[in-house]
Amino acid sequence: MKVRRLNKDNDWSFGNGKANYLKDNDAILQNVATRIKSFKNDWFLDGESHIDWFTILGSKENKQTIINEVERVTLSTEGVTKINLIELSESDQRSAKISIVLDTIYSINNSLGLKI
Repeated sequence: MKVRRLNKDNDWSFGNGKANYLKDNDAILQNVATRIKSFKNDWFLDGESHIDWFTILGSKENKQTIINEVERVTLSTEGVTKINLIELSESDQRSAKISIVLDTIYSINNSLGLKI
């Protein structure tokens, strides 16, 4: 697997030749992060594959729903074989951190931290 690397602003990176691409395990981890951050119906070719953040974040008692949706999207990402851990930490700043430990077809116990 090979994908274009994203920069710190989550835009495609250009200008460094092959260094602008991720492959194997790094590509899978970036795909997982991108799919979790994407909104349902955001991409017209596959509207159902992402998370309905507007509905989830607009409701109370949504922690388990978020965890379930993160699990669904992660497991449906190409190359992911197993989820070992999902943790959701909420802050007072209207944000949350999602920590995931997962196995891929390339390696086990990969850590991924996302701020939502």
